[in-house]
Amino acid sequence: MSDRSNGGKRPRWRSIRVWHRYLGGSAALCVLILAITGIPLNHTEPLELDSRYIQSNWILDRYGIQAPQAPPSYRAGDHRVTLMGDNLYLGRRKIEGIYRQLGGAVLFRELLVIAVGDNLLLLTPQGEVIERLGGAGGVPGGIKRIGIESAEGRLVVDSSAGRYHSDANFLHWRRRADKAGSAIEWAVPTPLEATLKVALDNQFRGAILPVERVLLDLHSGRFFGSAGPWIMDAAAVALLMLAISGSWTWFKRRG
Repeated sequence: MSDRSNGGKRPRWRSIRVWHRYLGGSAALCVLILAITGIPLNHTEPLELDSRYIQSNWILDRYGIQAPQAPPSYRAGDHRVTLMGDNLYLGRRKIEGIYRQLGGAVLFRELLVIAVGDNLLLLTPQGEVIERLGGAGGVPGGIKRIGIESAEGRLVVDSSAGRYHSDANFLHWRRRADKAGSAIEWAVPTPLEATLKVALDNQFRGAILPVERVLLDLHSGRFFGSAGPWIMDAAAVALLMLAISGSWTWFKRRG
């Protein structure tokens, strides 16, 4: 009687232990992710997770972060000026500020003059911003392109109000009367060199996705797609069941 009774309980007892073991193994990976991501997320500010950015190409690809395929780029003397998104680059150096439109770049009296929107940006050849000239400084609005008058070497802008040229100090702008034989060398966009394109692509993509965002997505499961949060929820339920079954097993043994 006693043996049959014990024999009937052993399979049930064993099945509970097996079920408990497999459930624990399944939840262990999710618990590991929660622990690894949760600890740094509790210290976001000291670790500066919101100002550090992901550089890994496969993670950036997973988030669909891509650099512009054919960004506007101009050569001014020996210098290359490129606009990628809202970022303006002189060679590989990022110029401080946010820029929406690039209309051209020329080398004028040892300065780089760059048309950005309705403004002219004056830079040193090393990329230091000297001044940003706009309508308040007399610069014509609606700049379409810029160039250098080959005969007199003056800076010319082609704007929505017509063509204007400036004096050497950019203080006075006068409407330009086209003259025969007075040609203008307009700045024209040209394709980026392959090596520079790769470098700017990496630099552009590597300044978009904060580490904090990826850790949050891993912690919530969103990193793994639409099913990710459900998986993490299932892991939470599994932990609850483990706690209940573990407690029941402990009390059963004591009984």
